[in-house]
Amino acid sequence: MAQPQKQRRSDPRMKKCPFCAGGGAKYIDYKDYPTMKPYVDYFGNIMKRYYTGVCLKHQKMLRTAIERARFMAFLAYRK
Repeated sequence: MAQPQKQRRSDPRMKKCPFCAGGGAKYIDYKDYPTMKPYVDYFGNIMKRYYTGVCLKHQKMLRTAIERARFMAFLAYRK
């Protein structure tokens, strides 16, 4: 009797960048909280590219925007 095959989890590295998908974001604004929220975890840490699927160019822009938002008190610093 054959065992049923288990479905493999998808590889997080194969995710497509959400910022590149919509024609490419030229700039990520530090005042746009709903855009940055999914990329910051509960403790206020910036999530890694491996988990989010964001490309390097947009990860750098996202990091800069989050740091500016923290400085301007739009986002909390890490807990």
